[in-house]
Amino acid sequence: MANRVTLDHIAQHVGVSKTLVSLVLNGKAQQYGISRQTCDRVFAAVKELNYRPNQTARSLRTGKTGTIGLVVSDISNTFYAQLARQFEDLATANGYSVFICSTDEDVEKEQRLITMLRNRQVDGLVVSSSQSNAEWLMAINDSGTPLVLIDRHLGASTLTAVVAANRNGGALLANQLFEQGYRHPLVIGLSTNHISSVAERIEGFVEVFKGKGQTCAIREVGFNTLQPDVHSLLANPKLLPFKPDCLFAVNNNVATAALQSLAAMRVKIPNELGLVCFDDLPYFSIIEPTITAVEQPIAAMCGKAFELLQLKMVGDSVEVSQGILELPVKLNIRRSSLKKSK
Repeated sequence: MANRVTLDHIAQHVGVSKTLVSLVLNGKAQQYGISRQTCDRVFAAVKELNYRPNQTARSLRTGKTGTIGLVVSDISNTFYAQLARQFEDLATANGYSVFICSTDEDVEKEQRLITMLRNRQVDGLVVSSSQSNAEWLMAINDSGTPLVLIDRHLGASTLTAVVAANRNGGALLANQLFEQGYRHPLVIGLSTNHISSVAERIEGFVEVFKGKGQTCAIREVGFNTLQPDVHSLLANPKLLPFKPDCLFAVNNNVATAALQSLAAMRVKIPNELGLVCFDDLPYFSIIEPTITAVEQPIAAMCGKAFELLQLKMVGDSVEVSQGILELPVKLNIRRSSLKKSK
């Protein structure tokens, strides 16, 4: 096996010091007045000699690994797939590699994955947590691993969190349905209703109808049995206190399952049943009828979470306030909720 090319080899090849080579490769040439011509010679030697940085040695020297752990609850969900892609692109552009893990809404699996990431000495963690309280993650954060929550929070006075305005989004959808003449909504939530994002969407939606003297039927479906549970609920009116005239799906997977079941039952949307969803999908704007949905600010959430994590990774000299940062959502009104349209 050939000997590994080192900074010494590059320095000897170019005829400069090892320190100068290190400054150039770490982006500090301008800061130390190193000429453009010298930088070009260093980079040419790097290419010619096929130099590869020794990341292990760099980690031992700096105490940093250049890696971040991103933990999401369900990578098969389009929302989290898009979030993971956005975050990875952002981290890569800033010199970080990302370990992406999916927990399947399993708290024990989440804890195992986070422990694994910490054992790999990631520089920071961004987590969409399925846990019902902040105690375990607060201990991780307090032990020195920078941590930011994304999409979900665990209480206003616990960990730094970047989330969408879930309660407001639920209210926007409820007002849209009410204005169109719908009065008997069915809310299909998840068995993970304790999670802040799901709970707040439902709260915001229900509060609007309650304020107008109307009652909502709220039912949960299982994370692992979503499709059959949704179909059973829609196909068996006896499971509900009244016949619904509209449906609120708390996320895109619930909405997709509902659309499949309603199509099989030949239910006409929006005249027989209005439909709205929290989470927008590309196909919602091209199927017939098109689907009214709340669009989440995925790029802005990733950008802010990364910014806050970077500040935390700087160290004790930078203070990052704990608490929840809510980012505004967008209501995309389409045919599925327009009962009055011709």
